[in-house]
Amino acid sequence: MLVDAFMAAFGVWEEARPYLHLIVDEDEMRLIVAMAGRTVTVQGAADLLGILPEQAEALLQRAYSRCVVNKTPEGHYAPADFYARLDHFAKYENWDDIPPADRKMLDRRFLDAFIERHRASVERKMQGLAAENALPNDTILLLHEVEEMIDAATEIIVQPCDCRRLGQNCDKPVETCIWLDDGARAALDRGHGRRLTKEEAKRLVRRADQKGLMHTADSEWRTRGLHAICNCCADDCYPFRAAQELGSKGVWPRSRYIAAFNTDLCRFCGACVRRCHFGAFYHDGATVEVDGKTKPNVRFDPSKCWGCGLCANTCTEQAISMLPLEHRAAAV
Repeated sequence: MLVDAFMAAFGVWEEARPYLHLIVDEDEMRLIVAMAGRTVTVQGAADLLGILPEQAEALLQRAYSRCVVNKTPEGHYAPADFYARLDHFAKYENWDDIPPADRKMLDRRFLDAFIERHRASVERKMQGLAAENALPNDTILLLHEVEEMIDAATEIIVQPCDCRRLGQNCDKPVETCIWLDDGARAALDRGHGRRLTKEEAKRLVRRADQKGLMHTADSEWRTRGLHAICNCCADDCYPFRAAQELGSKGVWPRSRYIAAFNTDLCRFCGACVRRCHFGAFYHDGATVEVDGKTKPNVRFDPSKCWGCGLCANTCTEQAISMLPLEHRAAAV
């Protein structure tokens, strides 16, 4: 049966079987089954499927756009997998046609797959060893640091956040994933992404920051090259959800800063409490008198701080600053 053969060849999760008709069509299933894990040319695909080369080319290009196949540096085509296809499907296609309960189930299955893909590298990093594979969202960065990355980029696009499309656990902005240079060009080659100027990209990350999204990227981009800037929440974003399950706080995504809280300057507005994703700033149940008004007391637990800077960015009294971790360690 075609469906069973496709599911085996493409690594489709059994939970997705009822919705396979939304995610791929029969031509794509036949293509993947015929490829049998091999890389093919347009003519090779035509021969495997018994169709004309121009028909094979149209099918391959459509499948490439939909992340059913990938393109090699030589311009040939290789099968993708269900993980990549579902990621693209959630961002750009009919993800919302799947009932909410089953979306939640598939989101959880995707998170499990994400964790297993990166577990070994994360565990190596937690042991102080070099990761064998690149990790997404390597480091938590401050707003001015991602603006430096934007200034250095030659190509910039924005795409929907796959994590918030898949998870749908918060109401924060979705069109927030910025891809840079080679990453941007790869997305554009598939026909996706909206080009941004540098000023448009900076406005986007500032707005994301205002809306309470943390910034993650590769802090070593100057030597390893630019790729992407993610604007993340703790409710949906897979690296943060995975990190909390793996216990990798501070190591991955890597923290480089910690908040310093000056209670003498605090006016107890509570903005930091509302902005913090991890409960580092919190109300302890006590109250304080400020300008004749009673306000909830604000406390800070540095052990819960991930160093994203959202608290400092919103503090009108400059009662919070971000301190590099190495300086904090030297001062203790």
